[in-house]
Amino acid sequence: MLALGIRYLNGFSAASESDNRAQAEWPPHPGRVFMALAAAHFQTGADPAERQALLWLEALERNGQPAAPSIVASQEIQRDVVRHYVPVNDKPIWKKDPAKPKKKPEPPLQSAPGIMRNRNERTFTRAWLENDTVYLIWPEVDPDESVRFALEGLCAKVTRIGHSSSLVQMWLARPEEIGDPNWVPDEDRAEVRLRLAPSGTLEYLEQRYNEKAVETFTALKVTAENASDKKAQKKAKKRLEEEFSNGPPAQLRPQLSFYQGYARPQGASMTSSAPGTVFSPHLIILKLEREEGVYRQLDLACVPAVTQRWREALLSQCNDLSPAVRTTLSGHDIDGNPLDSPHLAFVPLAFVGHEHADGHLVGMGLAFLKDLPPDDRRGVLQAVNRVRRLKIGRLGIWRVEAVTEAQPPWNLRAGVCTAHPEGAAQWSTVTPVVFDRHPKSKDRRAYQLEVAAMVAQCCLRIGLPQPREIIATPVSAHLGTPPSHAFPRLLRKDGSQRRHTHAILVFDEPVCGPILIGAGRYRGYGLCRPLDGLHAGKTER
Repeated sequence: MLALGIRYLNGFSAASESDNRAQAEWPPHPGRVFMALAAAHFQTGADPAERQALLWLEALERNGQPAAPSIVASQEIQRDVVRHYVPVNDKPIWKKDPAKPKKKPEPPLQSAPGIMRNRNERTFTRAWLENDTVYLIWPEVDPDESVRFALEGLCAKVTRIGHSSSLVQMWLARPEEIGDPNWVPDEDRAEVRLRLAPSGTLEYLEQRYNEKAVETFTALKVTAENASDKKAQKKAKKRLEEEFSNGPPAQLRPQLSFYQGYARPQGASMTSSAPGTVFSPHLIILKLEREEGVYRQLDLACVPAVTQRWREALLSQCNDLSPAVRTTLSGHDIDGNPLDSPHLAFVPLAFVGHEHADGHLVGMGLAFLKDLPPDDRRGVLQAVNRVRRLKIGRLGIWRVEAVTEAQPPWNLRAGVCTAHPEGAAQWSTVTPVVFDRHPKSKDRRAYQLEVAAMVAQCCLRIGLPQPREIIATPVSAHLGTPPSHAFPRLLRKDGSQRRHTHAILVFDEPVCGPILIGAGRYRGYGLCRPLDGLHAGKTER
């Protein structure tokens, strides 16, 4: 086994997500840890044995893919991002002497009144940690003594991971000190996406670091400023002009682009024998945080506006992805025709089902198909990770954040909507079921039977058994849920409004969700949550 131990000496991690400077990165990405090891290698003489150890580490594979480590990382507390204004380098103001206009003025001193100190805005993202120690574990890997010795020496040289204030101590950990991982590689149930360092990363980092050019420029600069050897000085100045245009060579920030999905460990008890739907019970959970606007919270009646804007944002980020990914996100084929097969669906997550519930929207789950190919899933997740802000008109601007807590709030857990793995027999809608067609019956009893038959057909359409009982009702059985008339009507292609209703479903046996039924099932309508025991009475938001 190989395990890297990392202790955050200040009790916090200061590192931001690569595509969102306002979001703290946690758990630490294995790719960032590898870059910290590589930086220590470059800055301390580039020992050949250390280089071989890094090449060995990046070449680790599992099933033809880079070997992703399991991670032991405690829950973090995200600190609000605070804007700081940091002075930059002094900017002199040259003042000519009127009495000596041809003479070049002397540069002012640091404390001279001619100095301008502009202040640039900076933000520093931090995550405060419940436990300051993290472990990256490759349980099936056993390096030889030379590699282990080189890695041990390299770990001792690492002083920070992320920002310069994110001071760390790093070492090769022993099995007895580690404990059980709480994040494991799992693409099918992925809750977060972490960057890895695949084979070729070290060479890529060397190119970005541009060490040879930097050393050459520095040597030429020293020679060009040494007037003791005029010939060498002249030659050095000429090379600086020709090779570097009298400016330092570029050193570029590296960008790792290989991502791996991670999920919390799944025990044997998580295997379900209850019937499910065409959607996977392993939802991608994202929370909504207010950034700007007049509303402190969004309610369930905002679901159509939120899902419409979210889908548009996802589609705007998938132009470089495969047609299959765009089809999965849009629900339309390449010719623009609606798909007959299921595709990505939005699952509204709200504070309901408790005596103090107010029905406000806390986040959104993304429901994939059970049989979605892994490459398509990775592509969809790539688009999902690119959308970090939603501008929803008068509803304001909302941040989209991944849920990484070890124990997230109850209504931000997939099980609250899926009842996975044990299932539930009684369900009630949180958002109303939108009718596929307009009921024709005028008699109240016949109307109810027609609606019930329509809802039963919706259940069969997503792979569920037919319910034993269906009760159409204007109100939900979940406390805090608005009545059906409070939700905006969805429109048909001709502009007419569709009817909708809340419903209670009773099955002969427990079933697993997510249960999304009706004409608006991909846009967050027709969502059912279980009423049975454990899934109904939690007090956490």
